[in-house]
Amino acid sequence: MTEGGQFVVVLDAGHGGKDPGAIGSSSANREKDINLAIALEVGRLLKANCPDVKLIYTRSTDVFIELGRRAEIANKAKADLFVSIHTNALPKTARKATGVQSYTLTLRTASTNLAVEKRENSVIALEGEAAKKYNYNPSPESNIMFELMQDHDMKESVNFAKLVQNEMVHTGGRNDMGVLQANLAVLRLTYMPSVLLEVGYISTPSEEKFLMSAEGRQTMAKSIYNAIAKYKAQRTGKDSKLEKPTVTPPQTANDTQPTTEATPAVVASDGTTKIVYKVQIFSLSSQLKSNDKRFKGLQCEMHEKDGRYTYTYGSATTMEDAQKLRKSILDKFPQAFIVTFEE
Repeated sequence: MTEGGQFVVVLDAGHGGKDPGAIGSSSANREKDINLAIALEVGRLLKANCPDVKLIYTRSTDVFIELGRRAEIANKAKADLFVSIHTNALPKTARKATGVQSYTLTLRTASTNLAVEKRENSVIALEGEAAKKYNYNPSPESNIMFELMQDHDMKESVNFAKLVQNEMVHTGGRNDMGVLQANLAVLRLTYMPSVLLEVGYISTPSEEKFLMSAEGRQTMAKSIYNAIAKYKAQRTGKDSKLEKPTVTPPQTANDTQPTTEATPAVVASDGTTKIVYKVQIFSLSSQLKSNDKRFKGLQCEMHEKDGRYTYTYGSATTMEDAQKLRKSILDKFPQAFIVTFEE
């Protein structure tokens, strides 16, 4: 916070300028424009409702900003929170997907999030000589020292990620695809609680239409604003006005769409908590019998929350073993993905 007690928030609209980000069904539908519109609306809400917030944008127009410069802006401002806003996409040959994700930093690449890492870090290729400052092959010792230094910020990042994921699902009415981790350059270079948000899939027609609409962008901005207001209240004790939902509850157009609504992914906190990895195969609004043919012969575990039934297969204590579990059932459930439980 500033000397005057202001809570410093840096809003980062991903991509920009020569980097359009993901492209929709029309070349005019560009991720960079969606990200900027949402960031500016979040900023407007903060200015209107939170006089104790000092707001900083990494970009407020359609310009290209290097990843390192985005982090530098936040670090120089001694920000209390860094929020990077992005739009998701899948290759044209992939299954359609709907939903939102909130990413915090990890230095350990997991195959489940590799596509996101490649896409969001790909901007480095546009930075020329400036890209030399990124080091993606640190030693194991470097990783340990980094994570010790960032321990508090990482925990707070997860705290905020859970808040914003909940808001995007319940205020925004979007499918919940979880709080996840990835090795993302823009988060790795910041020194404060930092989260990268994927606000929907521009590659999915229904979500593209939503994100290209003024109502859709405003809905997502309200969700992000509410999370920031709640997080600020936690840190400062000062409440702010919250925005009311303007849409219906989470979408259920495809009842077997992957989601972590029942059990959001969590991150190991203090070493005393046991983290268990499971492979989620689907989530339904109805309970199934253990011998239901939809399990395709697998012995699955059910998890219920708020009337939603999530089904998982197997259990592992390491990500490596969880990846093997997932690989073993991909022929039956190609949409399966890894989730984590805290026990």
